[in-house]
Amino acid sequence: MLVIDKFLDYIYNIVVILAMIYSLYLWVKKGYTAKQKYFFVYLVIVFIVDVIGFEYIRKAFNIHQTYLFFPFIIFSILYFRYFYIQDYKTKKDHYFLNAIAAISIGMSLYFQFSIGFPKFNNNVFLMMILFFLLASLQWFLYIIRFVDEQNITVKQSFWVSFGILFWSIFALFRLYLGTWLYSYNQDIFSVINLLFNVFNIFMYIFFIKGLRCVDYNVLRTFNSFKK
Repeated sequence: MLVIDKFLDYIYNIVVILAMIYSLYLWVKKGYTAKQKYFFVYLVIVFIVDVIGFEYIRKAFNIHQTYLFFPFIIFSILYFRYFYIQDYKTKKDHYFLNAIAAISIGMSLYFQFSIGFPKFNNNVFLMMILFFLLASLQWFLYIIRFVDEQNITVKQSFWVSFGILFWSIFALFRLYLGTWLYSYNQDIFSVINLLFNVFNIFMYIFFIKGLRCVDYNVLRTFNSFKK
């Protein structure tokens, strides 16, 4: 089981690095939008915190993982609030997204500071999961309400939304069922952890697919101007 876990960690690191490099290529080489630029920034933060942070930075500077993980959760909520609000044209959708982001951040700060550092409050992780769930579901509902001529599968936001919805559902399952399983059956808990690593990998694979949509749509627009 330990060998499989290390193998999945290795695959995860590779997928995150590939997503980061591809996003950098789209931004620098092809000069895409600010939204694309900040997607690259998000992936850089993921790389720093998740790939080298826990393994190298934390050990090198003797930093407790909470000091990396808690700011990353706040940053993730703020980033995806920015990511989604670019797509919305109605004030109602802006208000809802801003509200769930503000509540998630406010509750995260309350939960974490109520117990203090360096201990991590799992309710902070729950706030991020719930924000991801609501934000991705809001996007799908928005697309249903405002249908356009573009196929949904060539929208970057579709793959990003699908990825974080896919991840959030299992993360919620792991957060609550995993706590019970840890004391009841640690072998099953280990399997759940392995599956969660698989879901992490697939989320970033969906992000890469979304980045390919960005490339495809800009190229298609360029070709249409040539005709």
